[in-house]
Amino acid sequence: MKLNFEALEQIPQIYQLLNQLNEKVENRVEKKWLSTLETAHYLGYSKDSIDSMVKKNEFIQNIHYYQNQRKRMFDKQALDNWVKGITQEDTNNKQLIDNTIEEIISSLAA
Repeated sequence: MKLNFEALEQIPQIYQLLNQLNEKVENRVEKKWLSTLETAHYLGYSKDSIDSMVKKNEFIQNIHYYQNQRKRMFDKQALDNWVKGITQEDTNNKQLIDNTIEEIISSLAA
């Protein structure tokens, strides 16, 4: 069996790079708000397609995105729900059910 000793000498360097990469992953902050370009990248569409969807009201203002002057920011959670086909009404119904269950549990515990 032949060993490549040059590769063995690189192990400390590789280990250091892996530690640096691990730190970056652990310290990464998950974004809640995405620009139009970030939204296009996130969903796999072009920026023009996203703009077209906004004009056609496929994305609803104050649900999927918020616009302040010229700056449009998309809510990542609302985009995820849009992809899954979950509507705002579905979200409201789920919240209502969750609140009702919580009230029933609280009344039973009392």
